[in-house]
Amino acid sequence: MSIATALRPFRPDDRAAVVRLWHDAWHDGHAPILPAHVVAERTPESFDHRLGPLEAGCLVAEADGRILGFSAIEGNEVDQLYVTAEARGTGLAKALLAATEADLARRGVRDAVIQCSAGNDRAHRFYARAGWRDSGVRQAPIWTPDGRHETHPTHIFVKQLSSLD
Repeated sequence: MSIATALRPFRPDDRAAVVRLWHDAWHDGHAPILPAHVVAERTPESFDHRLGPLEAGCLVAEADGRILGFSAIEGNEVDQLYVTAEARGTGLAKALLAATEADLARRGVRDAVIQCSAGNDRAHRFYARAGWRDSGVRQAPIWTPDGRHETHPTHIFVKQLSSLD
């Protein structure tokens, strides 16, 4: 099944829908693998707070006026990539990732990175199928609302992007 979507830059009026999508999709993929206290801190308000600095690098996937996916880049990294449960398996995530890679390439990034929490097997398989190479696992910092230092075993995926010149 495919969904006809438009991929476009984030707009301020997308905020509530992106926060809701991010919260729900993050909990679906990460709640089973991260410590309970970290999961409890991932409230809609925490995602709203985290979104602010990422807005300039966000893309959204929209169909029939609904946000079905979003990505965010920061530096050379695909910092966030999520789609709704209903959009999984439709090709939307693949299209969103390709558009995000193209955005990174336009910004001059050649060596891109995606982090994938150890245990998030669905995302791990997706990135591998999309041509990203797992360069190994490290204890990577995870965001906490109070800024304390916490880590989680994380796969670091890398991909060389083609120049758009």
